[in-house]
Amino acid sequence: MRPEGGSVVEVATPIVYHYVDRVRGDVQRSLIVAPGISVTLDQAIEMVRANVASNQLVKATLRSALSDSSPVTVTLSLPRGLSADSLARTIVMAPGATRTLTFKVRGALPRGTHQITATASAKGKSYQTGYVPIEYPHINPQRIYRPSTISVNAVDVALPARLNVAYVPGVGDNVAPVLQQLGVPLTIVDADDLPQTDLSRFTAIVVGPRAYQSSGSLQDNNDYLLSYVRNGGRLVVQYGQGEMQRPGIMPYPITLSQRAERVTDENAPVTFTDPQSPLLNAPNKITQDDFKGWVQERATYMPSTFDSHWHTMLAMNDPGEQPNRAAILAAPYGRGTYIYVPLALFRQLPAGVSGGARIFANLLGGNTIK
Repeated sequence: MRPEGGSVVEVATPIVYHYVDRVRGDVQRSLIVAPGISVTLDQAIEMVRANVASNQLVKATLRSALSDSSPVTVTLSLPRGLSADSLARTIVMAPGATRTLTFKVRGALPRGTHQITATASAKGKSYQTGYVPIEYPHINPQRIYRPSTISVNAVDVALPARLNVAYVPGVGDNVAPVLQQLGVPLTIVDADDLPQTDLSRFTAIVVGPRAYQSSGSLQDNNDYLLSYVRNGGRLVVQYGQGEMQRPGIMPYPITLSQRAERVTDENAPVTFTDPQSPLLNAPNKITQDDFKGWVQERATYMPSTFDSHWHTMLAMNDPGEQPNRAAILAAPYGRGTYIYVPLALFRQLPAGVSGGARIFANLLGGNTIK
Protein backbone atom coordinates (compact mmCIF):
# COMPACT_ATOMS: atom_id res chain seq x y z
CA MET A 1 0.00 0.00 0.00
CA ARG A 2 1.09 3.62 -0.46
CA PRO A 3 0.29 6.15 2.31
CA GLU A 4 -0.55 9.58 0.95
CA GLY A 5 2.69 11.34 0.20
CA GLY A 6 4.70 8.39 1.49
CA SER A 7 6.70 5.48 0.09
CA VAL A 8 5.50 1.97 -0.75
CA VAL A 9 5.19 -0.37 2.24
CA GLU A 10 5.04 -4.09 1.58
CA VAL A 11 3.45 -6.42 4.10
CA ALA A 12 3.85 -10.19 3.74
CA THR A 13 1.96 -12.82 5.69
CA PRO A 14 1.58 -16.54 5.12
CA ILE A 15 -1.72 -17.99 3.99
CA VAL A 16 -2.78 -20.49 6.64
CA TYR A 17 -5.61 -22.87 7.29
CA HIS A 18 -6.99 -22.93 10.84
CA TYR A 19 -8.71 -25.82 12.52
CA VAL A 20 -9.35 -26.92 16.10
CA ASP A 21 -7.77 -30.07 17.51
CA ARG A 22 -9.29 -31.43 20.72
CA VAL A 23 -5.84 -31.92 22.25
CA ARG A 24 -3.68 -29.20 20.71
CA GLY A 25 -6.31 -26.51 20.34
CA ASP A 26 -5.96 -24.03 17.46
CA VAL A 27 -3.78 -25.52 14.71
CA GLN A 28 -2.44 -23.58 11.74
CA ARG A 29 -1.20 -25.13 8.52
CA SER A 30 0.54 -23.03 5.86
CA LEU A 31 -0.68 -23.18 2.27
CA ILE A 32 1.43 -25.64 0.28
CA VAL A 33 1.56 -25.85 -3.50
CA ALA A 34 1.65 -29.47 -4.68
CA PRO A 35 1.53 -31.20 -8.08
CA GLY A 36 -1.87 -32.52 -9.18
CA ILE A 37 -0.59 -36.04 -8.59
CA SER A 38 2.58 -36.67 -6.62
CA VAL A 39 4.30 -40.03 -6.97
CA THR A 40 6.90 -40.98 -4.35
CA LEU A 41 8.99 -44.14 -4.49
CA ASP A 42 9.82 -45.75 -1.16
CA GLN A 43 13.57 -45.61 -1.83
CA ALA A 44 15.80 -43.08 -3.55
CA ILE A 45 18.90 -45.31 -3.64
CA GLU A 46 19.27 -49.10 -3.68
CA MET A 47 22.16 -51.52 -4.01
CA VAL A 48 22.16 -54.94 -5.65
CA ARG A 49 24.91 -57.38 -6.54
CA ALA A 50 26.03 -56.98 -10.13
CA ASN A 51 25.05 -59.80 -12.51
CA VAL A 52 23.14 -61.66 -9.77
CA ALA A 53 19.41 -62.25 -10.14
CA SER A 54 17.32 -60.49 -7.50
CA ASN A 55 13.70 -59.78 -6.65
CA GLN A 56 12.53 -56.51 -5.20
CA LEU A 57 9.33 -54.62 -4.49
CA VAL A 58 8.96 -51.08 -5.83
CA LYS A 59 6.31 -49.16 -3.89
CA ALA A 60 4.86 -45.99 -5.39
CA THR A 61 2.82 -43.75 -3.08
CA LEU A 62 0.36 -41.50 -4.90
CA ARG A 63 -1.20 -38.36 -3.42
CA SER A 64 -3.93 -36.47 -5.27
CA ALA A 65 -4.31 -32.69 -5.08
CA LEU A 66 -6.97 -32.69 -7.83
CA SER A 67 -10.45 -31.37 -7.08
CA ASP A 68 -12.36 -34.40 -8.36
CA SER A 69 -12.04 -38.16 -8.71
CA SER A 70 -9.71 -39.04 -11.55
CA PRO A 71 -8.18 -42.16 -13.10
CA VAL A 72 -4.42 -42.20 -12.58
CA THR A 73 -2.04 -44.42 -14.53
CA VAL A 74 1.38 -45.24 -13.08
CA THR A 75 4.05 -46.46 -15.50
CA LEU A 76 7.45 -47.89 -14.61
CA SER A 77 10.52 -47.32 -16.75
CA LEU A 78 13.10 -50.04 -16.12
CA PRO A 79 16.73 -50.47 -17.18
CA ARG A 80 17.64 -53.34 -19.49
CA GLY A 81 17.92 -56.53 -17.47
CA LEU A 82 14.92 -55.89 -15.21
CA SER A 83 11.28 -56.80 -15.73
CA ALA A 84 8.12 -56.18 -13.69
CA ASP A 85 4.88 -58.04 -13.10
CA SER A 86 3.22 -55.06 -14.84
CA LEU A 87 4.71 -51.89 -16.26
CA ALA A 88 1.50 -49.82 -15.96
CA ARG A 89 -1.45 -49.78 -13.57
CA THR A 90 -4.52 -47.56 -13.42
CA ILE A 91 -6.56 -46.65 -10.34
CA VAL A 92 -9.25 -44.04 -9.59
CA MET A 93 -8.21 -41.55 -6.92
CA ALA A 94 -10.61 -39.38 -4.93
CA PRO A 95 -9.69 -35.76 -4.15
CA GLY A 96 -7.00 -35.64 -1.46
CA ALA A 97 -6.62 -39.42 -1.48
CA THR A 98 -3.39 -41.34 -0.87
CA ARG A 99 -2.82 -44.74 -2.47
CA THR A 100 0.16 -47.10 -2.71
CA LEU A 101 0.90 -49.37 -5.65
CA THR A 102 3.45 -52.17 -5.41
CA PHE A 103 5.33 -53.55 -8.41
CA LYS A 104 7.33 -56.78 -8.33
CA VAL A 105 10.63 -56.26 -10.16
CA ARG A 106 13.15 -59.00 -10.96
CA GLY A 107 16.26 -59.56 -13.01
CA ALA A 108 20.00 -58.84 -12.98
CA LEU A 109 21.99 -55.72 -13.77
CA PRO A 110 25.56 -55.22 -14.93
CA ARG A 111 27.94 -53.28 -12.74
CA GLY A 112 27.12 -49.59 -12.65
CA THR A 113 24.34 -47.18 -11.73
CA HIS A 114 20.88 -47.66 -13.22
CA GLN A 115 17.58 -45.80 -12.95
CA ILE A 116 14.04 -46.94 -12.21
CA THR A 117 11.49 -44.18 -12.87
CA ALA A 118 7.78 -43.99 -12.11
CA THR A 119 5.48 -41.67 -14.05
CA ALA A 120 1.92 -40.84 -12.99
CA SER A 121 -0.51 -39.64 -15.69
CA ALA A 122 -3.87 -37.98 -15.06
CA LYS A 123 -6.08 -35.61 -17.08
CA GLY A 124 -3.56 -35.45 -19.89
CA LYS A 125 -0.63 -34.46 -17.68
CA SER A 126 2.37 -36.48 -16.52
CA TYR A 127 4.04 -36.23 -13.13
CA GLN A 128 7.47 -37.49 -12.03
CA THR A 129 7.82 -35.81 -8.65
CA GLY A 130 6.82 -36.83 -5.16
CA TYR A 131 7.40 -35.70 -1.62
CA VAL A 132 8.10 -37.07 1.82
CA PRO A 133 6.03 -35.29 4.51
CA ILE A 134 7.76 -34.29 7.75
CA GLU A 135 5.28 -33.51 10.52
CA TYR A 136 6.03 -33.07 14.22
CA PRO A 137 4.03 -31.13 16.83
CA HIS A 138 6.85 -28.67 17.52
CA ILE A 139 7.51 -27.54 13.92
CA ASN A 140 5.53 -26.43 10.91
CA PRO A 141 4.92 -29.30 8.50
CA GLN A 142 7.55 -29.63 5.79
CA ARG A 143 7.72 -31.53 2.53
CA ILE A 144 10.90 -32.82 0.94
CA TYR A 145 10.37 -33.07 -2.82
CA ARG A 146 12.34 -35.48 -4.95
CA PRO A 147 12.10 -37.07 -8.40
CA SER A 148 10.16 -40.34 -8.59
CA THR A 149 13.36 -42.21 -9.42
CA ILE A 150 15.36 -44.97 -7.76
CA SER A 151 19.08 -44.99 -8.40
CA VAL A 152 20.16 -48.65 -8.37
CA ASN A 153 23.87 -49.23 -7.82
CA ALA A 154 24.89 -52.70 -9.04
CA VAL A 155 28.15 -53.52 -7.26
CA ASP A 156 30.67 -56.35 -7.27
CA VAL A 157 30.11 -57.82 -3.81
CA ALA A 158 30.83 -61.41 -2.86
CA LEU A 159 28.97 -62.77 0.17
CA PRO A 160 30.30 -65.36 2.59
CA ALA A 161 28.86 -68.84 2.06
CA ARG A 162 25.89 -70.12 4.06
CA LEU A 163 25.02 -66.79 5.66
CA ASN A 164 22.20 -66.49 8.18
CA VAL A 165 22.32 -63.09 9.90
CA ALA A 166 20.41 -61.65 12.86
CA TYR A 167 20.14 -57.86 13.06
CA VAL A 168 19.43 -55.90 16.25
CA PRO A 169 18.40 -52.40 15.06
CA GLY A 170 20.07 -49.24 16.29
CA VAL A 171 19.22 -45.53 16.13
CA GLY A 172 18.32 -44.02 12.75
CA ASP A 173 19.40 -47.33 11.31
CA ASN A 174 18.93 -48.01 7.59
CA VAL A 175 21.56 -50.72 7.17
CA ALA A 176 19.38 -53.85 7.38
CA PRO A 177 17.27 -53.05 4.26
CA VAL A 178 20.43 -52.57 2.20
CA LEU A 179 21.86 -55.89 3.37
CA GLN A 180 18.61 -57.51 2.28
CA GLN A 181 18.86 -55.80 -1.13
CA LEU A 182 22.30 -57.38 -1.48
CA GLY A 183 20.81 -60.82 -0.81
CA VAL A 184 21.90 -61.31 2.79
CA PRO A 185 19.47 -63.69 4.57
CA LEU A 186 18.51 -61.53 7.51
CA THR A 187 16.21 -61.73 10.54
CA ILE A 188 15.37 -58.65 12.62
CA VAL A 189 15.66 -59.50 16.32
CA ASP A 190 14.38 -57.12 18.99
CA ALA A 191 16.63 -56.69 22.01
CA ASP A 192 13.75 -57.78 24.25
CA ASP A 193 13.62 -61.13 22.43
CA LEU A 194 17.28 -62.10 22.84
CA PRO A 195 16.72 -64.38 25.88
CA GLN A 196 14.14 -66.54 24.06
CA THR A 197 15.84 -66.57 20.65
CA ASP A 198 18.00 -69.50 19.51
CA LEU A 199 21.04 -67.41 18.59
CA SER A 200 23.12 -70.47 17.70
CA ARG A 201 21.33 -70.80 14.36
CA PHE A 202 22.84 -67.52 13.11
CA THR A 203 26.22 -67.37 11.40
CA ALA A 204 26.55 -63.71 12.46
CA ILE A 205 24.71 -61.19 14.59
CA VAL A 206 24.87 -57.46 13.79
CA VAL A 207 24.06 -54.72 16.29
CA GLY A 208 23.03 -51.37 14.82
CA PRO A 209 24.64 -47.98 15.56
CA ARG A 210 24.08 -46.60 19.08
CA ALA A 211 21.82 -49.52 19.92
CA TYR A 212 23.25 -49.88 23.45
CA GLN A 213 22.67 -46.20 24.13
CA SER A 214 19.00 -46.34 23.15
CA SER A 215 18.04 -49.74 24.55
CA GLY A 216 18.23 -50.70 28.20
CA SER A 217 17.01 -54.15 27.18
CA LEU A 218 20.07 -54.62 24.98
CA GLN A 219 22.38 -53.71 27.85
CA ASP A 220 20.49 -56.04 30.18
CA ASN A 221 20.57 -58.89 27.65
CA ASN A 222 24.13 -58.36 26.44
CA ASP A 223 25.35 -61.51 28.19
CA TYR A 224 23.38 -63.55 25.66
CA LEU A 225 25.38 -61.93 22.84
CA LEU A 226 28.70 -62.45 24.57
CA SER A 227 27.82 -66.09 25.25
CA TYR A 228 26.95 -66.46 21.57
CA VAL A 229 30.47 -65.27 20.65
CA ARG A 230 32.19 -67.47 23.23
CA ASN A 231 30.40 -70.47 21.73
CA GLY A 232 31.76 -69.75 18.26
CA GLY A 233 29.57 -66.95 16.88
CA ARG A 234 30.51 -63.74 15.10
CA LEU A 235 29.20 -60.48 16.54
CA VAL A 236 29.49 -57.22 14.58
CA VAL A 237 28.73 -54.15 16.69
CA GLN A 238 28.44 -50.79 14.95
CA TYR A 239 29.60 -47.66 16.72
CA GLY A 240 28.38 -46.55 20.11
CA GLN A 241 29.26 -43.71 22.42
CA GLY A 242 30.38 -43.58 26.06
CA GLU A 243 28.19 -46.53 27.02
CA MET A 244 30.60 -48.86 25.18
CA GLN A 245 33.17 -48.27 27.95
CA ARG A 246 30.93 -49.76 30.64
CA PRO A 247 32.12 -53.08 32.09
CA GLY A 248 30.28 -56.04 30.58
CA ILE A 249 29.37 -54.40 27.28
CA MET A 250 32.47 -55.31 25.27
CA PRO A 251 34.70 -58.32 25.91
CA TYR A 252 37.84 -56.20 26.24
CA PRO A 253 38.05 -52.55 27.35
CA ILE A 254 38.27 -49.43 25.23
CA THR A 255 38.39 -45.76 26.18
CA LEU A 256 37.00 -42.74 24.41
CA SER A 257 38.39 -39.27 24.97
CA GLN A 258 36.01 -36.65 26.35
CA ARG A 259 35.74 -35.26 22.85
CA ALA A 260 35.55 -38.53 20.98
CA GLU A 261 37.79 -38.86 17.95
CA ARG A 262 36.28 -38.77 14.47
CA VAL A 263 37.43 -38.59 10.88
CA THR A 264 35.01 -36.11 9.36
CA ASP A 265 36.75 -35.77 6.00
CA GLU A 266 35.11 -38.41 3.81
CA ASN A 267 38.14 -38.29 1.52
CA ALA A 268 40.75 -38.64 4.28
CA PRO A 269 43.59 -41.02 3.34
CA VAL A 270 43.29 -44.55 4.68
CA THR A 271 46.37 -46.61 5.57
CA PHE A 272 46.22 -50.41 5.59
CA THR A 273 48.19 -51.20 8.74
CA ASP A 274 47.52 -54.95 8.46
CA PRO A 275 46.83 -55.66 4.77
CA GLN A 276 46.79 -59.42 5.46
CA SER A 277 43.89 -59.17 7.91
CA PRO A 278 41.09 -61.62 7.03
CA LEU A 279 38.62 -58.75 7.22
CA LEU A 280 40.36 -57.06 4.29
CA ASN A 281 40.74 -60.14 2.12
CA ALA A 282 37.74 -62.47 2.22
CA PRO A 283 35.41 -62.81 0.51
CA ASN A 284 36.24 -59.40 -1.04
CA LYS A 285 39.77 -58.08 -1.55
CA ILE A 286 39.57 -54.58 -0.06
CA THR A 287 41.72 -51.94 -1.78
CA GLN A 288 42.02 -48.17 -1.80
CA ASP A 289 39.29 -48.11 -4.46
CA ASP A 290 36.82 -49.22 -1.79
CA PHE A 291 37.33 -45.92 0.03
CA LYS A 292 36.38 -43.76 -2.96
CA GLY A 293 33.06 -41.95 -3.14
CA TRP A 294 32.35 -42.03 0.59
CA VAL A 295 29.83 -39.60 2.08
CA GLN A 296 29.89 -37.33 5.14
CA GLU A 297 32.64 -39.02 7.17
CA ARG A 298 35.09 -41.91 7.47
CA ALA A 299 34.54 -42.90 11.11
CA THR A 300 32.91 -41.64 14.29
CA TYR A 301 33.36 -42.08 18.06
CA MET A 302 36.65 -43.90 17.60
CA PRO A 303 38.30 -45.27 20.77
CA SER A 304 41.43 -43.43 21.86
CA THR A 305 42.92 -46.48 23.55
CA PHE A 306 42.05 -50.16 23.50
CA ASP A 307 43.13 -53.44 25.11
CA SER A 308 45.92 -55.47 23.49
CA HIS A 309 43.48 -58.27 22.58
CA TRP A 310 42.08 -56.06 19.83
CA HIS A 311 43.44 -56.42 16.29
CA THR A 312 43.44 -53.38 13.99
CA MET A 313 43.94 -53.09 10.27
CA LEU A 314 43.19 -49.49 9.23
CA ALA A 315 44.48 -46.05 10.23
CA MET A 316 43.02 -42.68 9.28
CA ASN A 317 42.81 -39.09 10.47
CA ASP A 318 41.53 -35.66 9.58
CA PRO A 319 44.10 -33.16 8.28
CA GLY A 320 46.43 -31.95 11.02
CA GLU A 321 45.47 -34.73 13.47
CA GLN A 322 47.20 -37.92 14.55
CA PRO A 323 46.23 -41.24 12.90
CA ASN A 324 43.68 -43.34 14.73
CA ARG A 325 43.83 -47.14 14.29
CA ALA A 326 40.42 -47.94 15.82
CA ALA A 327 38.15 -47.69 12.76
CA ILE A 328 37.67 -51.48 13.03
CA LEU A 329 38.58 -53.48 16.13
CA ALA A 330 38.44 -57.29 15.99
CA ALA A 331 39.26 -59.83 18.67
CA PRO A 332 38.92 -63.56 19.28
CA TYR A 333 36.64 -64.22 22.22
CA GLY A 334 36.19 -67.82 23.32
CA ARG A 335 35.66 -69.77 20.10
CA GLY A 336 34.18 -66.83 18.21
CA THR A 337 34.97 -63.34 16.92
CA TYR A 338 33.87 -59.96 18.24
CA ILE A 339 34.12 -57.01 15.79
CA TYR A 340 33.59 -53.38 16.79
CA VAL A 341 33.05 -50.92 13.91
CA PRO A 342 33.34 -47.13 14.37
CA LEU A 343 33.92 -47.03 10.58
CA ALA A 344 30.92 -45.14 9.17
CA LEU A 345 29.45 -48.04 7.21
CA PHE A 346 26.01 -47.08 8.55
CA ARG A 347 26.21 -44.02 6.28
CA GLN A 348 27.82 -45.66 3.26
CA LEU A 349 25.34 -48.49 2.72
CA PRO A 350 22.17 -46.34 2.55
CA ALA A 351 24.07 -43.96 0.24
CA GLY A 352 24.87 -46.80 -2.19
CA VAL A 353 28.65 -46.70 -1.69
CA SER A 354 30.01 -49.95 -3.09
CA GLY A 355 33.14 -50.04 -0.90
CA GLY A 356 31.04 -49.85 2.23
CA ALA A 357 29.01 -52.87 1.07
CA ARG A 358 32.14 -54.88 0.26
CA ILE A 359 33.68 -54.17 3.66
CA PHE A 360 30.44 -55.01 5.47
CA ALA A 361 30.19 -58.32 3.61
CA ASN A 362 33.68 -59.22 4.87
CA LEU A 363 32.66 -58.47 8.45
CA LEU A 364 29.82 -61.00 8.22
CA GLY A 365 32.00 -64.01 7.46
CA GLY A 366 35.31 -65.25 6.16
CA ASN A 367 38.23 -66.44 8.24
CA THR A 368 38.24 -66.30 12.04
CA ILE A 369 40.37 -63.68 13.77
CA LYS A 370 43.19 -65.33 15.75
